[in-house]
Amino acid sequence: MKNRNIPFGYCYKNGVVCVHTAEAKILSQIFEWYISELSLLQIAKKLNEEQVEYVSGISGWNKARLMRIIEDKRYLGSDGYPSLITADTYEKMQNLKCSRNTQKNTDRTADIFKLNLPVICSNCGCEMQRRHDPRYRITERWICVNKECKTAISLSDENLLKNITDTLNTVISHPNIIVIAEKHNEPNNDVSRLNAEIAYMLETYNFSKDNLLKKMIRCISLKYAQIDSEKYIAKRLKTDFEKSSPLSAFSADLCRRTVKSVLLGTDGTVGLILLNNQKIRKEQIA
Repeated sequence: MKNRNIPFGYCYKNGVVCVHTAEAKILSQIFEWYISELSLLQIAKKLNEEQVEYVSGISGWNKARLMRIIEDKRYLGSDGYPSLITADTYEKMQNLKCSRNTQKNTDRTADIFKLNLPVICSNCGCEMQRRHDPRYRITERWICVNKECKTAISLSDENLLKNITDTLNTVISHPNIIVIAEKHNEPNNDVSRLNAEIAYMLETYNFSKDNLLKKMIRCISLKYAQIDSEKYIAKRLKTDFEKSSPLSAFSADLCRRTVKSVLLGTDGTVGLILLNNQKIRKEQIA
């Protein structure tokens, strides 16, 4: 399952967070739809029908993914991200979200609702949804959305957040666990084909300089797109953990800055997938 290492609407250019023009337009449309009182389910359906990609080659829009976008304060221009939304629009969406909430007795200030990260099934790699059922001794259950998987795990909010906190503390205590790997990307098929075409054109006597220039620009663009940002992300993660003090309680802020998703094992064990795609479990370090 592909995941993003940067919020929808942004991209990296030379290691700097910049606005992704095409995604920013889609983001603006999402906000407009939501304010016009389309439901998250209706918006997800529209995006999937129009085959709008959430990551390259994959759409997969759903209510949880859209809600994380609606709630994300980074679109206001915080934490080094360029602003993509006005404070007025953001406030309107939060007010609408509250007015649509039918679970009036649910304490939405509880830490579990600050966990704006996908919880992933370790069995199949699909997202899991939290269900509250007072009929059971452990009232919280996580259900895999994959109907063929059907994994269901009973895990209290308290234990889930405690395990996440313990794992973060493991990395804070041992920041060198962050892997900063050197990668050498092999050229993809399009790059290889363009390289061959450019070489052939240069060997011919009469070739179009305009066509050659277009092929060279296209080739450079594809090569640039292959540059791996994981090394930069890993260095930033390591620095963040080195500067962090041990946590005495769950930190939604540190999670948002460092964690891509939570990995839930079928035995109830909890792991983290960091923004550099590295899987971390507290059991890794004695």
